[in-house]
Amino acid sequence: MTGSVRRGESKQDGFTLVELLVVIAIIGILVALLLPAIQAAREAARRASCTNNLKQMGVGAQNYAATYKALPMGYGRTANHITNKVNFVKEGLFAELLKYMEEEDAYNTLEFDYYLTPGRWFYDDPARDLVVAIYVCPVWPDAQIIRSVPAGYEYQLGAVCTYTGVGGAVRSQGEKVFLSGFGPLPDNGAFTMTEEPDPASSKVRLVGARRKLGQITDGQSNSFLIGEFVHRNCQAGQVSDDVTASSVRPWYISGFQDAPYAFKTLENPPNVCVRRGSDVPYFNYLPLGSFHPGITQFVMVDGSVHPISDDIDLEVYKDFATVRGGEVTSNLP
Repeated sequence: MTGSVRRGESKQDGFTLVELLVVIAIIGILVALLLPAIQAAREAARRASCTNNLKQMGVGAQNYAATYKALPMGYGRTANHITNKVNFVKEGLFAELLKYMEEEDAYNTLEFDYYLTPGRWFYDDPARDLVVAIYVCPVWPDAQIIRSVPAGYEYQLGAVCTYTGVGGAVRSQGEKVFLSGFGPLPDNGAFTMTEEPDPASSKVRLVGARRKLGQITDGQSNSFLIGEFVHRNCQAGQVSDDVTASSVRPWYISGFQDAPYAFKTLENPPNVCVRRGSDVPYFNYLPLGSFHPGITQFVMVDGSVHPISDDIDLEVYKDFATVRGGEVTSNLP
């Protein structure tokens, strides 16, 4: 018989319900097996990109050092800023590095002398919302530009920087310590400041200083230069989901009065969960950290990048934070 189905025969055009359920179950198992691998691959790619950012900053600092035999100023406050009663200073580490990382256009956009124009606010800067890709780690989950803040918090406006320079560690081993509005600053890190007499008074004031290469006696490969910094306040043992609890600042401002934004004192372990104010009284003592699981990446003065485990011994961590402490450091990953 042609064009018809014989009596007693059945025609099966698709899968049965049981077969469909089996196929769906197999697909679900495969997805469950593959998803962690996919996530791990994505994290590895983001971490590699972050590593590359740090390498570029390290190379930029080395290019600067080749010219000046010193590292860039972490905070470029000068006597002129003090005389003009400048609160927010833009000269400093992340501004200066731009010229040595092929980011001259961004550097030339900055208005360093904004205070010489009556009525000109520090945050009325054409570079304020300019995202410098090298300064943002790809795992950063929040907005790359802070566009709205309450009145009085305008220093938070602008394109963020998820890295910070390393300004040493307080060891109480005879190191010079300068007092600032953000906490005592030890003179033993890659970035530092110094004191100069204030011509308008009998006081001394903090101004920027370059760390000379000859002062890095612990070895460039054993000294932190820049690390990741993504601090948010800790609430009930968990990092806050509230982005307003973030202490990350825009790259175009280097500091406020005598207090640097661009480098930190390593007083706390990386990624430790603390609340600013109650647990850590000083802004400059907030812990460095990242959104990479279990590690924070650092570039050393020599330009090499290393992941530092969250459970590193605190004293060893401080050893790496100093450039002339005379400590014996080893076992970098």
